Amino acid sequence: MILMITTTNLSLLERMRGGSDERTWREFFRTYSPMLMSFARRLGLSDADADDAVQETLLAVHAAFRKMPEPFDRTKGRFKSWLRGIAKHKVRDVQRRHQKDARIEQHDVLAGAGADPETSSEVDALFELEWQRNLLARALEQVAREVDPAVYQAFELYAVHGNDPNKVAKLLGVSRNAVYISKTRVLKRVSRIIVELQEQGS
Repeated sequence: MILMITTTNLSLLERMRGGSDERTWREFFRTYSPMLMSFARRLGLSDADADDAVQETLLAVHAAFRKMPEPFDRTKGRFKSWLRGIAKHKVRDVQRRHQKDARIEQHDVLAGAGADPETSSEVDALFELEWQRNLLARALEQVAREVDPAVYQAFELYAVHGNDPNKVAKLLGVSRNAVYISKTRVLKRVSRIIVELQEQGS
């Protein structure tokens, strides 16, 4: 199952500008750090180095938002592209520090990103993949809180994990039709969430 979600939580970005309280910052961290961590690991960083890159990325974002007197200006580019640029820069910084400290020559995935369109596009594609996975996970998380647990369990076992609907029905003590209905209900709700996000602007 692949769903493309291309919008950002505008209310969260609005609360981030000009400084933010601890609760807002925790929400921002929880929302974006898993995606950034996965992105950094995909570019070859160890868990420890990836964590450094994530921390530096989020601190840079936080510092930038503190200086913003107005909402994030989307006429100058999308938040996703802005965040991607910072994340790539911080991953590169960590890679270079690691190479310098170890005094060894290693292949830098991002070294030629500015001059090599193919390399840059590949890195951007990795970021896009993680962005979409992150947003889908958030949408599903919201649906899981809203629908009946039994409905979501049937959906998860069948649609997410790919189990045979007959086996799912037997395991949960429901009809096969109920399993199909659960999938339809959850996907409809996910679609509505996507529409709500799109109405906020992309």
